[in-house]
Amino acid sequence: MKHLIILTLTFCSLIAVQTIYAQDPVALLEHSDSTRAYYGQGAFVAAYKASANGDKIYLSAGSFTSPDTIARGLKIYGAGHFFIEGKQTILLAGLYLKKGADSLRLEGMDIRGYIKFDGSNPINYIKIIRCRTSSIFFHSTSASAGKNYCSIEECFVDGGIYFNNYGNNLWVRNSLIASGLDDISSNALIEGNIFLKTGSSSSYTIENVNYSTIQNNVFLGSYYFKNCTGNIINKNIFTKNSNFNGNFYVAQTYIFVNQTGNAINYSHNYHLKDPATYTGTDGTQVGLYGGLGFKENGVPSTPAITSKTIATKTDSNGNLQVKITVKAQDN
Repeated sequence: MKHLIILTLTFCSLIAVQTIYAQDPVALLEHSDSTRAYYGQGAFVAAYKASANGDKIYLSAGSFTSPDTIARGLKIYGAGHFFIEGKQTILLAGLYLKKGADSLRLEGMDIRGYIKFDGSNPINYIKIIRCRTSSIFFHSTSASAGKNYCSIEECFVDGGIYFNNYGNNLWVRNSLIASGLDDISSNALIEGNIFLKTGSSSSYTIENVNYSTIQNNVFLGSYYFKNCTGNIINKNIFTKNSNFNGNFYVAQTYIFVNQTGNAINYSHNYHLKDPATYTGTDGTQVGLYGGLGFKENGVPSTPAITSKTIATKTDSNGNLQVKITVKAQDN
């Protein structure tokens, strides 16, 4: 309970500070029991430089310069990557994760570039949640530099996700992926995603993925698996008859409420037209909204502001009257 109170107060402070400083983006660094604010496009870089392992950074709506590298196990929360009421958190460049970033959490940001991992060192327990990014590269030059216990959850990925065959207990769920997924030696769970890739005889959606579970996904296009061995492939929707037992074949026109083509589009509606017909391994619908589900509009897990009243000027004592109502998210 104490953690929730601290989180709520910090989030309220972020909204109040952003209002006071007009259009300036704001980064709040939460370290132990203290909070410090940084302003402007370079606010995220400044907050990162002042941070220590285990700290939290909250980014307001607006555009931020990205740190050159991330080498600390931080929890970094944005305001969301959907453009809602003119507000979203944008990182103007990609992120490069280096040794020391274990247990990093990235949530609620539109990352205008790649997320890349240092290939020479192990980096584990990374969570990328409700973000949009170009592609994700889990580079590893050897088994000793593997990326383990990493997850990509409820993300929009404009390119692909690439693992380099080193890593265990990987999870890709409830995400919209424009391209494909490559190079997993074993022990991955790939479920509830939509793969938009058209594909060709030389470019398949899933390549070199082995001894993993691939379930409850939707695959568009016609070329699905290449150089894949020992996988459990169950309760997926394919738009071409793939002859996999226990899966579905549905023409693309009949899958979603409103979707065309093979590119990510915020105006599309990725709910299934007939969710009761296409149920997955857990009895919920196949695709984004099954299993643990996709949070509508990619809303971050930080508390949401339901109403706010902020005075236009301070009182005679120099205090600014602020009244904010906050509702905790259910996930």
